[in-house]
Amino acid sequence: MRFLKIIGHVIGVISCLMVLPSFVISITSAILSFNPIYITYFFTSPYARAVAVAEESGWGSAINILLVNYGAYLIAFAYTFFAIVKIYSWYQIAKEAKN
Repeated sequence: MRFLKIIGHVIGVISCLMVLPSFVISITSAILSFNPIYITYFFTSPYARAVAVAEESGWGSAINILLVNYGAYLIAFAYTFFAIVKIYSWYQIAKEAKN
């Protein structure tokens, strides 16, 4: 069980390192340039990559790329959410122990 936990953390951290920097860049670009279209670029970029792959290698590879990219998005956001919840629970435990 401990091994699976470590593998889960490794996959979550790798997905976060792949996805979250581009998410932050798209959000800050949209805010600083007053152009919210940059946010949509973040969510449509896996599709654009898949279309480019489909032109070269066929739709089988494109669907694989699409699933992997959007899968990384889902894993990264879920892992970030659960990490924030876990850190908040540690904060609550520390706050109760202090009182």
